[in-house]
Amino acid sequence: MDEDGWGQYLTEIGRIPLLSRDEVTAAARRLEMGERARARLETPPMPDSKEAARLRAVVRDGARAKDLLVRSNLRLVVSVARRFRPVGMTLTLPDLVQEGAFGLIRAVEKFDHRRGFTFSTYATWWIRQAMSRAVAEQARSVRVPKHVSDEVAACIRSRATLAERRGHDPSVREVATVTGLEEERAGVLLRWAAPADSLQELAEDGYPMPSTADPIEGVLQRVELDRRRRLVEAALDRLPDKHRAVLSQRIGWPDGVCRSLRTVAATTGVSREKARKLEREAYEMLRGSALLAAARACDG
Repeated sequence: MDEDGWGQYLTEIGRIPLLSRDEVTAAARRLEMGERARARLETPPMPDSKEAARLRAVVRDGARAKDLLVRSNLRLVVSVARRFRPVGMTLTLPDLVQEGAFGLIRAVEKFDHRRGFTFSTYATWWIRQAMSRAVAEQARSVRVPKHVSDEVAACIRSRATLAERRGHDPSVREVATVTGLEEERAGVLLRWAAPADSLQELAEDGYPMPSTADPIEGVLQRVELDRRRRLVEAALDRLPDKHRAVLSQRIGWPDGVCRSLRTVAATTGVSREKARKLEREAYEMLRGSALLAAARACDG
């Protein structure tokens, strides 16, 4: 998108009225009714012609409600994109907004108005996830054969799909099961999917990316950091699903974005008190983890 087109896009979305919380709830209900009507039309026995016509009208109204929810929150996507600056990002702002819009669509599809969460808070998590995946896919600096690139893309898609369905970042084992790959192979492919310079600090002690003039030493240090990362990932993978989901978001693993208890509660579907309890319990479980002890021992 050129500069003129980008400016026109910003002007157009700026004219779209924002929705109140009640209007968001009403639109979400219409969308839900539309999806139920669609399911009824696709499930035998088929309704009579009069009922089918009524159901199709409900489906169309649900589609209009979905479009309304998406369009009225495009400014949120732009706002998130402007603050989104992970290490190694090569995407332009318009490209990042486009990727974030896909996350917004998924948020609209997954939003449950009955839980009482603010839609913007819920959608922000999905928008950032979409942007993070796009950055990871496009920021790799090492070229690999096409069949390997295809395997990496398949792992990324499977991880994203599992995360959407289950509400937490899936383990390597879960991704391997879905893709039909060996667990070790899936782990390697997922590590290749990460941006070249985006290794995050470990949960408590922190392990910053080394800086050295010796390229061989630099490679060895990167290998060691990758080993530490895998140890932490393995430790987190052994946590119960809800504990892992809460703690990963709170410490910003692996995207580097530490989230508030309010945000974590909204994205995991629990109260803030429950999120706080899950976080505390997760830390208690990790304190006795031999895997984290091995990661810390790398310094010694």
